[in-house]
Amino acid sequence: MARWRLTQAHYLNVPGTEWEYKETDRTSGRQGRKVFQVPLFLNPADPADCNRDGEINVCHADKGKPGDIVFVGEPTPDMEPLDEEAEAISKACEPKWQHPIESLGGQGYSQSLLSSFEKQLTDMLRQMPTTPAQPVSVAGVDPAEFAKLQEQVAALAARNAELEAAKPEPAKTRRA
Repeated sequence: MARWRLTQAHYLNVPGTEWEYKETDRTSGRQGRKVFQVPLFLNPADPADCNRDGEINVCHADKGKPGDIVFVGEPTPDMEPLDEEAEAISKACEPKWQHPIESLGGQGYSQSLLSSFEKQLTDMLRQMPTTPAQPVSVAGVDPAEFAKLQEQVAALAARNAELEAAKPEPAKTRRA
């Protein structure tokens, strides 16, 4: 047997858990249908999810008791092994679990992964250079044409200012 008890909410890959998307083509009237395999959300705090006396027991295929939820993949640190085979599988997976729950004080495995990613992002941002970008030489620009363009922009800005100054004040209407 290889059985575990869930101690935290999990998304587990349970065979047969599918999400179906249907769409009808307006021109032909045919219905397109796509089926996606999705993980199943199991929460031990929700009595509707519990399968054994207020708890959720899961197992690998053909390794559990009737009524256990069969899942595919490796166990997580938030799964408590219920037999020797499950303990052996969990021990083999422990090196992959970078932050054991005991060291994080009340956080679940998913929250510890999120904290780890945030720390990595912060460290990466600290290592990025903070010097401003240096000017880049553009060899294909003719200095005479660039000066001409600057004069045109200045003339447009001056004309725009003249038009704004000549604009009449909006009439204020008085309400009775």
